[in-house]
Amino acid sequence: MLMPPSTPAVIAPSPAAAENTDEIDLLDLLIVLAEHIKLLTIAPLVIGLSCLLVSLWLPKSFESVSMLDADKSGIRISPSAIISLSNSADFLDSVALDLGIAKDQSKAARHQLMSQLVHASTGRQDKLVTLRTFGPSPEQAQQLNAAVWLHLRPLSVPRGDELRRLQGLLQTEQDRLAEGNQLEQTITQQLQKGRVTDQMARLYGELLDANSNRMRAIVTLQTQMEGLTDEDMVQTPTLPEHSIKPKPLLIVSIATLASAMLLLLFVLTRHAMQSNWQRPEQAQKVTRLRAAFGRSDSKR
Repeated sequence: MLMPPSTPAVIAPSPAAAENTDEIDLLDLLIVLAEHIKLLTIAPLVIGLSCLLVSLWLPKSFESVSMLDADKSGIRISPSAIISLSNSADFLDSVALDLGIAKDQSKAARHQLMSQLVHASTGRQDKLVTLRTFGPSPEQAQQLNAAVWLHLRPLSVPRGDELRRLQGLLQTEQDRLAEGNQLEQTITQQLQKGRVTDQMARLYGELLDANSNRMRAIVTLQTQMEGLTDEDMVQTPTLPEHSIKPKPLLIVSIATLASAMLLLLFVLTRHAMQSNWQRPEQAQKVTRLRAAFGRSDSKR
């Protein structure tokens, strides 16, 4: 009796064989890295050193910082008004022309440049106004910061009818204070002679309070009339010692890491292409992929 030919059984790879395959792939990867270790280490270092040398030739930028206490009693200009003025085109243009910044350019070009060099901000919980200015040298950054405040101070001084109104109030308060001081001296003399009554003592206490209130009112009016002063500055414009950009260490780190990752990707991709090319089915896919990119390039 003839027996049908038996179909050869397909032997599935054992787990041990799969592990050996993985180990071989891992060893191949380590071999590839070992073969290209010089490229993967020396090239990023050379690129990083080159970026360091380039960063040393880039133009530097320095930052000067100043702070104003806008919470001072009597200041008529608010922090929001200071920020709005420091960002206005006319104000920045006057500061730029005073310092000779981009004087040969148009007003729009100067405003665009000054908007990058002058930044004012205020705190959320306090009324401290922080002014940051930038320049190619420490002295220019500090000079620009001081010039901004120099142009802001006249804008904080009242003018016209407002100034005349404050002057009238100040004169009235000063006259009342003079009368109160004279009356205070008279009562004091009476107290020294021993002529004290309850009504006189009560009047003397009320007179002292009234004179103190008038003195505070006079100080407030004088503050409103003089506007911003150096005494309002919590921090005068600083003279920076180090540039804020470029940052050589950051540039070198990014360039070194980026070049190392790109080189590693290139080495692994080339190794994968060479390995897959040895397999007929993978080689056919690679050929089709190259043909597709070739057609796309030819269309362009």
